[in-house]
Amino acid sequence: MFSRALQIAYLGVLAIGIGYGVFKDGAYALTDWNITLLVLGVAAVVYWLLTDPIDLAPSLDPWLRWSTLLFPSYVALQLVPIPAFLLKIVSPVRAEILNSLAPLIRPSKFAPLSIDPSTTFAYLFRILGYTLIFLLIREIAWRSWPRTSWAAAIPLIGVATLEGGLGLVQWASGAEVDGTYGNRNHFAGLLEMILPIAAAYAMSLLSREPGLERSRAGLPPARAVLACVILSFSTIILLGILYSLSKSGFVSSIAGLFVIAALAVWNPLRGWMKWLALAGVVVGFLVVLVFLPTDELAKRFGDVFSGEWATGEGRAPIWANTLRLIAAYPVFGCGMGNYETAFLRYQSVEVDRDFTYAHNDYLEFASELGLVGFLILGGLMLAIFSSAFRASARGLDINTRYLGLGCVGALTAISIHSMTDFNMYIPANALVLAWISGICVSLPSRYMDPAISLPRPRFFSIGAIVLASLLLVYAPAWIVFETYFRNNSRVESFFCRFGICDTDAVFGNAKDAAAIPEAQLLEALSRDAATPSRWCDLGEALLNHDQPEKARYCFSRALILGPDVPPVLLRVANFHYRLRENKSALESTSRVLSKTSTYDDQVFQSYRENKLTLPEVFSQGLPGKRSSQEYLRFLMSTGNMTDAPTAWEWIVSHGSADDRLARDYVRFLVADERYETAAESWALYLGDRRNHYLESNWIYNGGFELQPEQLFFDWRIEHLDSVETDLDGSVAHSGSQSLRIRFGGQENVDFHHVSQTAFVKPGTYRFEAYIRTQEITTNQGIGFHLRDIGGSSHLDIRTKRLLGTNDWTKLEEIVRVSPETKLLSIQVIREPSLKFDNKISGTVWIDSVSLSRLD
Repeated sequence: MFSRALQIAYLGVLAIGIGYGVFKDGAYALTDWNITLLVLGVAAVVYWLLTDPIDLAPSLDPWLRWSTLLFPSYVALQLVPIPAFLLKIVSPVRAEILNSLAPLIRPSKFAPLSIDPSTTFAYLFRILGYTLIFLLIREIAWRSWPRTSWAAAIPLIGVATLEGGLGLVQWASGAEVDGTYGNRNHFAGLLEMILPIAAAYAMSLLSREPGLERSRAGLPPARAVLACVILSFSTIILLGILYSLSKSGFVSSIAGLFVIAALAVWNPLRGWMKWLALAGVVVGFLVVLVFLPTDELAKRFGDVFSGEWATGEGRAPIWANTLRLIAAYPVFGCGMGNYETAFLRYQSVEVDRDFTYAHNDYLEFASELGLVGFLILGGLMLAIFSSAFRASARGLDINTRYLGLGCVGALTAISIHSMTDFNMYIPANALVLAWISGICVSLPSRYMDPAISLPRPRFFSIGAIVLASLLLVYAPAWIVFETYFRNNSRVESFFCRFGICDTDAVFGNAKDAAAIPEAQLLEALSRDAATPSRWCDLGEALLNHDQPEKARYCFSRALILGPDVPPVLLRVANFHYRLRENKSALESTSRVLSKTSTYDDQVFQSYRENKLTLPEVFSQGLPGKRSSQEYLRFLMSTGNMTDAPTAWEWIVSHGSADDRLARDYVRFLVADERYETAAESWALYLGDRRNHYLESNWIYNGGFELQPEQLFFDWRIEHLDSVETDLDGSVAHSGSQSLRIRFGGQENVDFHHVSQTAFVKPGTYRFEAYIRTQEITTNQGIGFHLRDIGGSSHLDIRTKRLLGTNDWTKLEEIVRVSPETKLLSIQVIREPSLKFDNKISGTVWIDSVSLSRLD
């Protein structure tokens, strides 16, 4: 018979397996996952071989039974080769990928629905593992009812408590809270599934049994202590989620707890009391949702609403592209696990990132499984949810009802989080969901006495043993391959005959894919003809072997499969460069520049290495304003004084320049002491705004009509604590405003904090400026200082200084510039006073400053 000791033993082994997966980064690494599968396989084989048939759980409900069988069978079907003519009917895009191999190798008459069978094969074994844990937990949990109904949930609570505790340790040390996962969302995804079950367990312990209610007795001490322990565990799990700062994790967790509370008050009450209680629960959870988040988490929510809510933090464009992928494989999908490869063909945004996952489990399942598979999986999960919901409402004992509530809350939480993340593609989290699903379908909604003879189909036991045996064979084989033979191409080919493939690992030791034998490249391509990089690898090898037309075909296929993928476009461009087909190469690089800035330097370097002319680059290789500006910055960064001026003129003439670029370019020329070119370039950029700059006035913005922007040839205004300097729109000598300087009367100021650097040519100039003063104190007034910045001549002029109150007064000087002078400094000055009463106060307005040439 199935004893309690055996129950504990099986659950202990399974807890070790799932705990290993959780604590090894969610079992994301293939070796860690296969170790987890090995533990599960051993436990399953032992259970079904040694358990007497009378101790097995009764048959599943028909819909649930067939859904459980159909899902792994459907994924296996995606691996079954079908005739090419039939493939063209059921999946035209998959057939087109198959037919694309015809110019290179003899086309196969059969092919599977999956575009990359080796990946789907690996995912099939994931699903077999989930199915096995689902069936095994269902068996153990069913046998534990009703005496130890919570036994199957306790290992999950323990794992989540340890993981949550680790998160709190990380928080206390100031580290990012992500447990053993390395990702806060997947860490929260695990905890959010188990939190409702822990909370429901505590609720069941605190609830009175019918007999206790009649006798008015309190809770037994042991039960009360256990309830406190479970509540403390629940608190640790909740705090782990809270401090992880996962927005979706927090919302999903609160939603799961809300469902428990809502159903707990809804089911037993009647009439208006039901609605009143539900309203109270809603209000309570709204308060929790608003006030429970930490300041950091609240800020993260605020950032979403303030910036990226419309795009789901950048996810919405990816989801839109995923819909295109779904439309391409509508019925049977592209094959389980093949989203990353298939998505490249339809990715038009965020192209500098590889999207292994869609960040939405529903869309990703739909793209990989198609409508048929998605309906099978959806039907399975709906049946599981229905089992838990029925138990929560109509369970015949309190443990069943509360365990059902916990399962409903867990499924609710992960279903919400799956809308914005890919928790179901993290093996350990999916395994936890399968474990919880097994508990769900074990809960009886009517009395089921184990002594009563119920149908126990033998084929389910045989099927479980077969699944477990497959895991016991393949899990060690995968571990051995990954550990010892991963980079051995000959051994990999042998393993691949049995579904254990790693095409990328074959190329792991090769520095250049083009140096790999052509036969190996063809084999890799035949395995994975939907990946554009495989076509690029073969194309480069064919070009090295003087087969340009075959290489051209390969690169054309790469463009079809990854039309907006920068690494593909750059490799296509290199192919055209090697054939001196610059126009075609520039079409590819231009597309890269139009999509992302990540590869700017790489593209611009290719322009230089292939000796492209500026007319070629600007007419064909720079698709817009941004790329044109960045190309000029690239020229400046490489010190290219030959091409930079031509590039600047082209950019200005096409309206692609802006103030920031103009500042950078002028600074670049000044650093090389090309002052005249710098000034003329600045004037060229100003266009109609130059206001006769370098024509009749060699001072820019002399009327202060524009806000000074700290440009090299503009006014520079430096901050001084006791002096207030700004533009005044209410006072002007000409135009609409002037510069106002207000002295606070607190210091004996040495003022030279308003200045401009002007480029000048040799000759005679007239300097003019208008100054208005109001109550300027001390014996040192306000004037101008003109001098040669380089100090190569004796040019050093100080104008008259004004004191007291004066209406607009013209200051004028003749300035003779020698050939040695290149740059002239014009400063507004007030020199320190040597008298006792030396703290200056009052206001000065300056306007209509000009430097006009006389000869």
